[in-house]
Amino acid sequence: MGAVEFRQDRPTPRELEERFLEYLADRRFENLGHWELNDRGEVVVSPVTGEHARMQFLLGAELERQLGGRAWGEQGIRQSDGPPLVPDVVWSDTAFFESHKSDGILPGAPRLCVEVMSASNDPEQLRTKCRAYLACGAEETWIVQPGSQAIEILGPEGLRERSALPFDFAAVWAKL
Repeated sequence: MGAVEFRQDRPTPRELEERFLEYLADRRFENLGHWELNDRGEVVVSPVTGEHARMQFLLGAELERQLGGRAWGEQGIRQSDGPPLVPDVVWSDTAFFESHKSDGILPGAPRLCVEVMSASNDPEQLRTKCRAYLACGAEETWIVQPGSQAIEILGPEGLRERSALPFDFAAVWAKL
């Protein structure tokens, strides 16, 4: 008997984007929580705790209050070589969002992309996502850990000691 070759074709980035938009419009996904597509086009659901959701809300509100501009949660970002990325929080100046009207996927990353770490997250996977945000045009990324009130800040050059943005994290920690 000959060997049977199993080959699973991976969807192209365009096919992944089309699938993402299809699922985004599907009402069955409305209350699913945080979901993304992997590079095979499979839906990956991440459990979101109350602490995680609260941190997303506080970060978005504080970013707008302290820096102006606009903050969004769960915004898709186009990648040239994979499925759309979905950070927990994004922030940029208002002009960015006005010039990049979103149909669910932005054509590039806003200035800041934030991941809120949950117990189920692998820190190295979050760093990999942050590097992908930077490759898509983000100027800075944050990995925020609500429980320990720690922040890991990455820029195109790598790990940063402090944010390039004049943001006071104490205002967020005080409201947790």
